Parts: sequence; C-alpha cells; structure tokens
Amino acid sequence: MMRARLLLLAERRARLAAQAGAERESLALFMARSDGAVRVAARGLAGGRRLLDELRRQPLLVAAGVALLVALRPRRALGWVLKGWSVWRTLRGLQRWWRLAAAVIGAPASR
Repeated sequence: MMRARLLLLAERRARLAAQAGAERESLALFMARSDGAVRVAARGLAGGRRLLDELRRQPLLVAAGVALLVALRPRRALGWVLKGWSVWRTLRGLQRWWRLAAAVIGAPASR
C-alpha cells in the first residue's frame, strides 16, 4: 500500500517536473520574442530623454518654438500644446510602467 502511494507520488512529481520544464521553455521563447520590442522602446525612451535634456539646456530655443506656434495661429498652437501634453503624460506613464517592469525582472531601471 505504501509502496503504491510512493510510486504515484514519484509519477506525479515527474509529470510536474516535465510540465515546469515545458513552461520554462515557453516563457523563454516569449521573452526572446519580446526582447526586441523592449530594446526598441528603451532606445526610444533614451532618445526622448536626451531630447528633453537638450531642451532644458536651451530654454531660448523652447521659447522661440512656443513663439512660433503662437505666431502661426493661436488655435493651432493650442492644439499642438494639448497634443504635446498628451504625449508627455503618455511618456510619464510609460516611465512608471518601465520602472515597475524593471523591478519585476530585477534589472536596474535608469532614473
């Protein structure tokens, strides 16, 4: 009786180990496919960060851009400002998501 139970437990353990191995392989394939997208997103965020750093160093350039938008048309300028605000909010949300994903993965998140 005890031997039959031990055999059942050994079989179950073998099935679970095989299932865990299959799940690990599936997860590794998924992560390999998503690595490219993550790299592209990381490059895009780094480029956006460099652009913002450059704009912070050139406030006159920012003021000239705002003046140009206002000179074109106030309504059009307002539309561009609202679009910019929306993009900024989206980027901030992505940064929060990026930090959370990095914390889950265990990778260091920049900034």
